[in-house]
Amino acid sequence: MPKTPISGRSSSNWKSNRDTASSIKTSIWRRFGPIKLYSRTQGLTEALKAILEPNGLDYEIVNKTIVIKSIPKKATSSINNNRTDQSTITGRIVDETGLPVIGATIRLKSDSRKAVQSMSNGNFSLPLSADGQQALVSMLGFEDSEFTAKKTSTGLLIKLKRTERVVDEVIVTGMMERKKESFTGATASFTGEELKMVNNQNIVASLRALDPSFIQIENNSIGSNPNALPTIELRGQTSIATSSLRDEFSSDPNQPLFILDGFESDLRTIMSLDMNIIKSATILKDAASTAIYGSRASNGVVVIETIKPVAGKVRLSYTSDLNLEFPDLSSYNMMNAAEKLEFERLSGRYTAISNNFEQQIALDNIYNIRLQNVLRGVDTYWLDKPIQTAYSQRHSLSARGGEGAVVFDLGGNYRTTKGAMIGSGREDWGANINLNYRTGKLNIANRAFASGYTGNESPYGSFSLWVNTNPYYEFKSADEKYLARTESNSPGAFLSIANPLYNASLSSYNRTKNYTISNNLQLTYSISPALGITAGAQISKSTTNSNTFASPLDTQFDEVTNDLKGKLTYRGAESFSYTANAMLTYAKVFQKLHSLTANLRGEINENNSRSNGYIAVGFPSASNGNPSFAFGYQTGSKPSVATRIARRNSIVASVNYSYDQRYNADFNYNIDGSTSFGSNNLYSPYYSIGLSWNAHKEKFLKNNTWINNLRIRGNIGITGNQSFGNVSQSIFDYDRNVNRFGQGIFLSALGAPDLEWQRTRQTSIGVDGTFFKNKLNIQFNAFDKYTDPLVVAVTLPASTGLSNYPFNAGTLDVKGVETIVNYSPIYRPKDQFVLTFGLTGAITKQRYDNFNDKLNALNEEMQTSQSLVRFKDGYSPRDLWAVRSLGIDPATGQEVFLSKDGQQTFNYNTNDIVVVGSSQPLAEGTLRGTLGYKGFTASVIIRYKLKSDYLNSALYNKVENISINNVENNQDKRALYERWKNPGDIAQFKAIAITGSTPISSRFVQDENTFSGESINLGYEFRGKQWLDKAKLSNLRLSAYMNDIFYTSTVKRERGIDYPFTRSISLSLNATLK
Repeated sequence: MPKTPISGRSSSNWKSNRDTASSIKTSIWRRFGPIKLYSRTQGLTEALKAILEPNGLDYEIVNKTIVIKSIPKKATSSINNNRTDQSTITGRIVDETGLPVIGATIRLKSDSRKAVQSMSNGNFSLPLSADGQQALVSMLGFEDSEFTAKKTSTGLLIKLKRTERVVDEVIVTGMMERKKESFTGATASFTGEELKMVNNQNIVASLRALDPSFIQIENNSIGSNPNALPTIELRGQTSIATSSLRDEFSSDPNQPLFILDGFESDLRTIMSLDMNIIKSATILKDAASTAIYGSRASNGVVVIETIKPVAGKVRLSYTSDLNLEFPDLSSYNMMNAAEKLEFERLSGRYTAISNNFEQQIALDNIYNIRLQNVLRGVDTYWLDKPIQTAYSQRHSLSARGGEGAVVFDLGGNYRTTKGAMIGSGREDWGANINLNYRTGKLNIANRAFASGYTGNESPYGSFSLWVNTNPYYEFKSADEKYLARTESNSPGAFLSIANPLYNASLSSYNRTKNYTISNNLQLTYSISPALGITAGAQISKSTTNSNTFASPLDTQFDEVTNDLKGKLTYRGAESFSYTANAMLTYAKVFQKLHSLTANLRGEINENNSRSNGYIAVGFPSASNGNPSFAFGYQTGSKPSVATRIARRNSIVASVNYSYDQRYNADFNYNIDGSTSFGSNNLYSPYYSIGLSWNAHKEKFLKNNTWINNLRIRGNIGITGNQSFGNVSQSIFDYDRNVNRFGQGIFLSALGAPDLEWQRTRQTSIGVDGTFFKNKLNIQFNAFDKYTDPLVVAVTLPASTGLSNYPFNAGTLDVKGVETIVNYSPIYRPKDQFVLTFGLTGAITKQRYDNFNDKLNALNEEMQTSQSLVRFKDGYSPRDLWAVRSLGIDPATGQEVFLSKDGQQTFNYNTNDIVVVGSSQPLAEGTLRGTLGYKGFTASVIIRYKLKSDYLNSALYNKVENISINNVENNQDKRALYERWKNPGDIAQFKAIAITGSTPISSRFVQDENTFSGESINLGYEFRGKQWLDKAKLSNLRLSAYMNDIFYTSTVKRERGIDYPFTRSISLSLNATLK
């Protein structure tokens, strides 16, 4: 008999009674399988019961002696009706550590509709008729195990292995796990391996490539700036994202909710997350999958799980990722030195006003100096001066393992990034400690996580500064303050061109530092095989400090007094939050046909945020930005402080029912309370109802050879959005003046106590199918998201003393379809040989309604600022508004406009502004090919975007609309070669001139189709090599990536205004020690 450690109990001796002594050595001891018990968690009584009862034995203690005896069959049955008898086949299910697995499902493969579950001690029983048949054990979080049912004297012992591929069988919602086959919502799940096969830098780039509903909106200003955050949408918009609705503590109201290991996270944390610790990512898209998050779920939910500790020998794993980025300047079409000088001459730059003789002499002098530079070959390409080959490297180290009740996962990572603009970059670091303790029915998991970053913007400033610098200026070192400087009192003849390299060499900086620490604790207790309780808590603290300093020697301060030279802008922010939740779960199979899962969950959250800042000016020439040396605060400013306390609570009820694994129903109900909306509307209900049908389980399709899986689903529900600033509370400030009655206060922001919650009705239908022996996989979704009411902030008259006021107005309806199709002409997983081609695509339409002219003032603001966006009934948020243009009149060179009533005119009239296009593509998605052979993998992903409209700012700002001030900047070549010159010319652009301005018309809005190389990946995993054993390695994998390697567009435009876009090549090495 194997030893059973029960330390501290040596006073009791093991002895059998006289009646059973002869049989103990032969039959009774044989009933025992391997047993491990630990006195720290179990006393003597519990230990004896755990050993003896499953084997049909009992005991009694007589004079400190343990007497073991057999139990009559009837008595045995009374203890547990699943114990061995003549009419059943019994067994016990345990995990890798020997602990019982409760609630595992056991099905006979010959009749999968009938199932039993393991009891609280892991025991189960099957009818004797199952003898010799194949059975399958399944349990969430474990790999399926197949065994042959047979009757034995000791009972069967089934060991389940925990699996890392949970996403293949369950839907991880962040609150609970749901069986994929009975779920009614639209989701997309990806393993960490699948995510890293696309990109090894950040998870957002991988999700964008893998799922068509997850859209990253291109920001042409920020380019590939490593410190900038992307704009993300999931199935369109649900809010009006004006700056007046947001404060420094709020996020983009159209951004999906991110859940990391069961708790809400922000986009910055997700972007910085080490790809090597991600276990899975699940996108929840519709009401059935997101209603449990209530007022935070209208934009969808992205659930990310990190790798959990696994029992076994301690293993060390190291991963190194190296990334090189090359600035992409191919989209720039700037003039050379000779072209630019000729353009300036034709535009009248060197012609005096009103025949001013003195001015003409000065202008001729400037022209001649520049002409001399051109003739002697000066043609400086300024675009490559502030850029470099960017690189980043990440190092990740982890240790995982543990035996018995305690398992752990320790990890750390460090990443340094040098951006494409010289001096820009980031340093990110993170450390985590995961501990799991499991004993009996109790499981305790704790994850402590600390992270931080330092982000630096380039001292070379905006990339547009270098694009605009004229090529006829000779390159000068950083010691030279000016590229050109002349003295003249004549208008237009004074010249002072700063050397951008000089300003970049000064002590200026733009730096942000952050430190975050959080601790997640989760307790799970199994009350019975059908009933369990889970409780969790998170505490998080974050501190961010931002400093932007402009040296007093910078040329921008040349014309100001010493007490204003130099500027320091400081902003500090800190937040502290806590979250606590508890959930009761009930799961049971009735009559082997009815499966019921129910959850009741409550959660509370509080987030305390505080920020402070100031702008100091007047620094000594050698200053590095120390605020103690500042002369004072900027004129009209003072230190500012802002605080916000946001609280929410919720109660969630969720029920899932499945009949015979064929017909499934989901119901979710959520009551949310939040301080984000009016004090008279603190609570709001949300719900969803969903149905699905597993058609492949039907008898008439069960034996069909070409349908492997076919599920039809649909749901409807209400979700919400509360990602707004402090719009519900009034804010007061102290008056600076003090009178005889004391110091007064004034109202700086008026709260809206009756502000209603934004509620989005979501309707979704979909089909999931697998055909032809798993070679063809199809997922199709159609959805409708109707938000009513919207929250809008409108400008108030100056007489009110307030800038704006939030209220409810209008609706937004988003409709769309999306599909994912994968076909494998070669599908031989047993031979490790799979070739797959895939297509993803999404079509989305959006429409405003029910504003009823309430936003006319806001539309006028948009028109004044030359924005192409409007808020009008019947139109889309992505519509572009301008006056229609018929082109340039060949006879006069003037632009011909088309009025609303269809008349041609040379006069531009704002009343003729109509919709001239939409930035919403007709379709967007990816084309994909993947190959896996033995240890080799390869994948190619190409993104396409069809039929979108784009306002070409290069045409509007660098071909036309060039003022007398902007003519000193370098311009697009088309400004010289493609403009009207003589009567009869057929041209797209007006004549060269530096007077007047060109209004925005449809002439600058162009149809765009794009194709880009999103990802190319090659990898090889070394397996079964003798040299791996010699190197004491259990695994070694090498991977190479190319991301954003090419970009083609039907529109010739500049990409990367303030920061250039890049093309990247990456290498990754992963090694696991034995």
